[in-house]
Amino acid sequence: MKNVDFMLNKLSGQEKFSVPYEKVLVIGYSGRNMEKTMEHIKELEEQLNVPAPKKIPTIFECSLETLTQEKNIKFVGDQTSGEIEYIIIYMNGKTYIGIGSDHTDRKLESVSVPKSKQVCAKPIGNELWDYDDIKEHWDQIKMVSCQIIDGKEVKYQDGKLADILKVEKILEELKERVGNIDNSIIYSGTVPLLDGFKYGDTFKCMMIDEVLKRTLKLEYGIDTISEEER
Repeated sequence: MKNVDFMLNKLSGQEKFSVPYEKVLVIGYSGRNMEKTMEHIKELEEQLNVPAPKKIPTIFECSLETLTQEKNIKFVGDQTSGEIEYIIIYMNGKTYIGIGSDHTDRKLESVSVPKSKQVCAKPIGNELWDYDDIKEHWDQIKMVSCQIIDGKEVKYQDGKLADILKVEKILEELKERVGNIDNSIIYSGTVPLLDGFKYGDTFKCMMIDEVLKRTLKLEYGIDTISEEER
């Protein structure tokens, strides 16, 4: 078991919050609109030769060591990219929500999706929300991301939580297929890309709650390690 520290933002105020975790789970193909999900699967097959999944949503487990709150992260090769995801922290029957990026090696993804998930660090933000505070207006919360590419900020994703399976559905799938998920940190899956895969040197993303007027943010630098021997 490992621990990761957050600031928990509740309606009643803020408090430091330490989370012991035993599993890091990554959900894929979790769009609520099945037609768009199938379009995304086809897009991955055509652009990256990623094989279609046997079952959706997909569930992958990553090692505990992949989780990181570092602000500059090294990745092998120049074809890795992040994507905004909401994070479910399920602990003692209680649910908390954060922000993360399922950074993935797109080149390796065409060979092995599980390996492509495992070889990249999984960035996670420093703040959490209590799910009970936001579940009534859940679908309205915005999910946006951008990348810095050649010094310019390029918008990468622009969607809402309404685009992704709800917390309850994801937990239901996990309990049925994985079993005990207490003390798990779960990456939810993401919203569509605006213009295909791009590879920058900084990834930024935000979950914007206009009802409670607050935002979860995550930003990290991408340092490319050469694939060549020295």
